Amino acid sequence: MAVLFLLFDKENFDKLIRQLILPSIFFQQNMKTIIFLILLIFMLPMGFPQAIAGSEIYKYVDKDGNITFTNRRVSNAEKISIASFSRNTKSSQSKPSSDLNLPRVNDTTQKNRDAMRREILQKELIAEEKLFSETRDFLDDISNKPEFKNNSQEKTVQLKNKLLLHQRNVAALKKELGR
Repeated sequence: MAVLFLLFDKENFDKLIRQLILPSIFFQQNMKTIIFLILLIFMLPMGFPQAIAGSEIYKYVDKDGNITFTNRRVSNAEKISIASFSRNTKSSQSKPSSDLNLPRVNDTTQKNRDAMRREILQKELIAEEKLFSETRDFLDDISNKPEFKNNSQEKTVQLKNKLLLHQRNVAALKKELGR
């Protein structure tokens, strides 16, 4: 194009462009539309990420305790900021600041607290394992007795759910004790 511009003066160059690239009728009547479309094509992708990033996120907890995150407004939903869930940012809780006057505990006190915590977790583990075995035994009894087989569908489902809950609690307590 620059070579063509050097060979012709401005008037001849414009004429040549109109004849070669765009038909003159289309060029004269739709110049504003062409410019608008070109600007739209280049400007639209620039605004799209901001539109996505600017959307609002809501956290909703239903009556059963299930947590749902959505971009739609729900009654009794809490609006949250996306930055608070970013993996790249460090939370202020993870790095202690020197200007905070947090209480200091000596090593023996902390070791005593850790031992007490471990003892409590072990007692909870024993209790959960006992509840797990009792629930499993009761479920086995119900499933083996013919008089309960016909009318205990709902009770069996409840016991299976309770058994899974105890199993998850045992696994969580073992994980916590393994730290």
